[in-house]
Amino acid sequence: MKAFLLGCVAAMVIAIVGMVVLNRVQEPVAQAFATTGVRL
Repeated sequence: MKAFLLGCVAAMVIAIVGMVVLNRVQEPVAQAFATTGVRL
């Protein structure tokens, strides 16, 4: 039971860290697709 709970906690920590990292890396759509031929 202890290993199961530890695995659940580890999965939640990994998910939260991944969410924070992806939110910081992601750029707004207006900036990501801002080229000379695109109008938004």
